[in-house]
Amino acid sequence: MWRVMSENNNYQRRKTIKIPDPSELLAEFIGIFLGDGSFRNKYQITISYNHRTEKGYAAYIRRIVYKLFGLRSNVRIRKKYGSAEAVVTSSNLVDYLRKETGLSYGNSRNQLILPGWISRNKKYKIGFIRGIFDSEGCVYGHMYRSGSKSYSYVKIAITNYCDKVLTAVYGFLADLKIHAVKYNNRVHIYSDLETRRFFKLIKSHNAKNKIRFKNSTIYRRGTQVV
Repeated sequence: MWRVMSENNNYQRRKTIKIPDPSELLAEFIGIFLGDGSFRNKYQITISYNHRTEKGYAAYIRRIVYKLFGLRSNVRIRKKYGSAEAVVTSSNLVDYLRKETGLSYGNSRNQLILPGWISRNKKYKIGFIRGIFDSEGCVYGHMYRSGSKSYSYVKIAITNYCDKVLTAVYGFLADLKIHAVKYNNRVHIYSDLETRRFFKLIKSHNAKNKIRFKNSTIYRRGTQVV
């Protein structure tokens, strides 16, 4: 058990919270944090999301924060920009994440050290990839013509401006036998077959990604677009 700050005490008093053992869910949360999370200050972390399209996913993030750490989250909405943040107040959660990832309050990713326990377990790798994908991934279609016919396929892109994060995602996908391509600040899955394998194995907790995949007219490999 760790001690952690209370939300409504001007940061003067602390209370105990649980620190979880390594798990797929914890690996997913770390992926989410490395995707859309940041240290607001020494007492708070924030996780950003799209207020218009990801309300359900934001609720999921708040649930797993409570399940993992026993902490409640507040929501800060910026309607003008369509963005929002889940805010968790806990100096010891900040300290825990700094210890696990090597990151500092300045949110620079240069000193990132991915927790070693994630790379030693298949389920943890899956959870980590899911967290990154749900926070910074997208599902999109690619169309091309061959003769008089048009074809379209589902693809995946995961964007992150920390090369260490992308290298980990790329390496874990390779370990899971999912072929991907890494260049610049993205990891791409181009094959329709590999995209379907990704969703079968990695899955998603972000309805936006699931809807785009399931409702696409280019779901099956080689589907013709007339």
